[in-house]
Amino acid sequence: MDPIDNNANIKPSRAGGDARTGGVEQAGRSEAASSKPVVEADAVTITRMATDMLQLENQLADVPDANMERVEQLRAAISDGSYKVDLERIVNNLLQAEQDLS
Repeated sequence: MDPIDNNANIKPSRAGGDARTGGVEQAGRSEAASSKPVVEADAVTITRMATDMLQLENQLADVPDANMERVEQLRAAISDGSYKVDLERIVNNLLQAEQDLS
């Protein structure tokens, strides 16, 4: 099965027509109205919250992704076998996260 081409060019069937109307003028449209383009100004408004979020994003860009000192401590503890997994702490934190989401 051949794929459908959604980007096919659509051309009006008559000169001066519109692809959406099939070349037929819309009812109630006068010649004067169709010859003058309507110009609207675009405007963008940034809310206070968006401005605050941009400031926070800029501040976070300066914070390192990981505490490399802590990462090295954990690597050393895992390597020498002194790192212990606290299953009760993990379960409690998972349960707390589940309660926070509900």
